[in-house]
This record gives sequence, C-alpha cells and structure tokens, in this order.
Amino acid sequence: MNEPFRRIGPLLGALALSAAALPAFGQSLAAGSSEVTATSRPLRLLREWEETVKTPAGERPQRVQVVFDYNKGVAYEIISSADGASLGRSTLGAGQPAPSRVEIDEAFQVVRDDPEFARLFKRFRVVFEGGFILTEPTGMPCGPGSRCLRVFLLSSDRAGTIRQVVVDLVKEKVAYDDFAPGGSSGAAR
Repeated sequence: MNEPFRRIGPLLGALALSAAALPAFGQSLAAGSSEVTATSRPLRLLREWEETVKTPAGERPQRVQVVFDYNKGVAYEIISSADGASLGRSTLGAGQPAPSRVEIDEAFQVVRDDPEFARLFKRFRVVFEGGFILTEPTGMPCGPGSRCLRVFLLSSDRAGTIRQVVVDLVKEKVAYDDFAPGGSSGAAR
C-alpha cells in the first residue's frame, strides 16, 4: 500500500466512526438529518479527539466528542470505542465547554447583523475580540439553558474597548447590547 494511504486510512476510519457514534445519541436531531458537524444545529460538534485509556485488560483506544445541544441548552461529552460502540455520555456543567472557533465567529456575526449596531459600525472601524462564556443565575438572560458569549468591540488599534456585547447562541441574538460585568449593564433584550 502506498505510504500516504497507509497513514490516512486510520484517520478516515476514525472520522467514519465518529459520524456513526453521534446519530445514536442525537434524539434531538431534526427529522431526516443525522450529520453532526462543527456548524450543525441543534446538535453541534465542538471538538473531538482520540485517546488511549489504561484498563485492567490493557490499553483501550477511544474517541471523545464534545457536543452542544442548542434545543436543550446543554453540552455533553460522548465517549465511544474504536469500533463506534457507545461507552458513555456525561452532561457537562454550566459554562462548559469553552466555545469553539465556529461559535465565536457566529457570535461576532450576530453582532454584525444586529441593526442596533449599524451606526456604531459606520462611525468606528471595529475589531472583534473575545468569545468568553457568561453564565448567570436562573431568570437572567444568560441563565440555565443559554449559551452566552461575551464579545468585545475594540477600536481598530485595539487600544480601547468601544463596547462589550453578550450574544446568546441558543436564541441566536444579542442578550446584552452594553454589558458591564459587576456593574450596571444595558437593558437585557
């Protein structure tokens, strides 16, 4: 077998197995859709990796996938064997996991598309930064069931913060249009 194919073969097998492991979990997938990817909804694959764990029977390879369910507002860690068999699933706590690059870019785009910010974007050359998780108590816009990211709108030279905005990716809208941690924030939307 050609050397490049020998190296990529196991990778292709692992990708096929990871795609096979998620549909069994995905009860909340939309009808007719079974692919969970970095951009899919309501289930989104945030990250995945392979690892080897030591057991009394020896070393066992497994795949770990971190998935966020936007319908339920909950993240899961799914573990499967090398052949795709489910080994377990655990719910991750509030504020977990860290956002993926796709989620951060999506939060930036929600702010860009929000008509409330049109004047600000005309006045300043805004640089986007951040994407930090914000969790709040029950009853608040970023309480349980949300997935809120703090987005910083910086001056073009990055010397000053123009505004902090909070985006709820579950609702796909701005939760706070002028956020001040520990102080007074603009009205929640």
